Amino acid sequence: MVPEATRHLMSNNRNVDEFQQIFIISAVKANIGPMRAFRFFREIVGDYKSVGCTGNDFKNFVRDLKVYSFGSDAHMLLETFNNKQQLGDGFKFFHEVDDEKKLCRIIWADDVSVKNYKLFGEAVSFDATYNTNRYKFILTPFTGKDNHGRCISFAVALINHEDSESYAWVLEKFELIMGNAPRILITDQDPGLKKAVASTWKETRHRFCMWHINIKVAEKVPQRLRDDSDFKLAYDRVVWNDNDEPEVFEENWNNLMEEYDLTSNKWFSDMYQDRSMWIPAYFRDVHMSGLFRTTSMSESKNSFFKRFIDKNSDLVLLYTNFCSGLDAQRYNYKEVTHADETRSPRMMTNLDIERNAAAVYTNSVFKDVQEQIDHASKACAIRKMYSQGDEEIYVVEDNIDGEFIVRYVRPQDDVLCSCNLFTRKGTPCMHMFVVFRNLKLDAIPPKYIVRRWCKFSLLCPDESLEEVRKEGSKSTSNLEFRIFKVVSETIGCVRGNHELCDQLYDNLIQVRDKFTNFGAYVNSTTSKSRLFNEFYGSPPPESPSVFPPDIVKTKGSGAGGRRKSEKEKAIILAQKPLRLCRKCKKRVHHDSRNCPTKEAPTETLSSS
Repeated sequence: MVPEATRHLMSNNRNVDEFQQIFIISAVKANIGPMRAFRFFREIVGDYKSVGCTGNDFKNFVRDLKVYSFGSDAHMLLETFNNKQQLGDGFKFFHEVDDEKKLCRIIWADDVSVKNYKLFGEAVSFDATYNTNRYKFILTPFTGKDNHGRCISFAVALINHEDSESYAWVLEKFELIMGNAPRILITDQDPGLKKAVASTWKETRHRFCMWHINIKVAEKVPQRLRDDSDFKLAYDRVVWNDNDEPEVFEENWNNLMEEYDLTSNKWFSDMYQDRSMWIPAYFRDVHMSGLFRTTSMSESKNSFFKRFIDKNSDLVLLYTNFCSGLDAQRYNYKEVTHADETRSPRMMTNLDIERNAAAVYTNSVFKDVQEQIDHASKACAIRKMYSQGDEEIYVVEDNIDGEFIVRYVRPQDDVLCSCNLFTRKGTPCMHMFVVFRNLKLDAIPPKYIVRRWCKFSLLCPDESLEEVRKEGSKSTSNLEFRIFKVVSETIGCVRGNHELCDQLYDNLIQVRDKFTNFGAYVNSTTSKSRLFNEFYGSPPPESPSVFPPDIVKTKGSGAGGRRKSEKEKAIILAQKPLRLCRKCKKRVHHDSRNCPTKEAPTETLSSS
């Protein structure tokens, strides 16, 4: 009674078999939606009829997967973490529940993250992320820079309130996991976070993100200055200058305020009061303070992880997706590390010290050092040199930024430059290279090679590159995936040869029939339950000891998301197409109902 062309769509003929179930779960782990997974599976098997089910069947399977843990995902996540901790592989976590046994805070880090923190944890960026799970738990990752200058994750926490108590708990547990607090922490201007850092990490320099502050300038200045390019240039010269001492900055700031009549502006006065927390002049002497001036690295990493995380995911799925993103981040690190060990950058000079820098630093960091060496050889010169006790004082003239004082202390072989680039970023400045050249040095002195910027073979000499390639990635020794890989490789060998394809097909049918007779038959319902248990680590408990949280109300949630600045609103508005207003007869972004014109003009819009 049903045409043969559509018989495969009948419910009795549709079935999501175990291989398809494994495929869908793999897609879920990679944050690939069910319909995209269905279309991709169709490409693998050749046509829709061969899939054996419909896109709705894929969607229903994902729905069942998410419903499976409903009400128990917090308990199951903690069970997963306890199991990982008992394995003794260095995984660490802390959590806290409220009076109703609902999870309210949790933080975790694996052994690789702890090791990375010991290598690259001088400065840490901390920025909250929203819309990453069904409970709107606030994801708060700790981010640093690796030896290639790229994002690297140290730990991640989930909290239900953005208050000082929650932030203080996260900071305290982070220090327990890592063993020490970072020298520098950069965040936005959240008052609760400011209070938490001051009370918890007393020895850590807390720095505000300059971008979050400067993005507000356009809406805080009077209307007369919003389109004043001269003011913007003058403001940027004062605020972003790394070479000024604090006293020079204060003088320049006061002159700027007086020149543009901003001395009575409350916002600028408040920012001046907090100047030691965001102006570069106050971080000139802080070791590695140049790693971060904004939270852009955190926001970049957050954006990266959001590609792996579904906003409707439960806590176990959130953790699984986060691990997928972490694996991708670490794989990228391995790729860049391999390129560092196998490729040599192009030289810009004939100096031996440049070749020495190329052998020591990672390729990305070497580019910055190479620019300093090249600029030193072309645009810097010693204008004056004199002795002062054990010191040799060099006055080095830079044709861009003026004169700088470089002190060479002979007994200790110390070279100290007034620009403080080495202190801020850990790489020698152009003025130091001028003095190195004068001292006839063919290599950078070891004391001025900061280990965190070195190639991996120098950074971790006890570990081979092969160990790096294995480090931090999930085991791919699962036999099922190895079998699939062998089958895929075999198909590649016979592809294009119909005779060999037929032979392979017949052999696979025989193998399938053989193992069907050996093994116990597993129907799709049984396999689904087993796969769900494997995915979540255990079946849902009858009486959970920890319950999932209520939906969190994040900042800006009442306004439909994060509050946007006037500049952001203007940018969004400018991207919208213009339309004809019937009242003012112009092509604008408003219409006749909200037109600011009181009376319609007599002239009409020209045909052009």
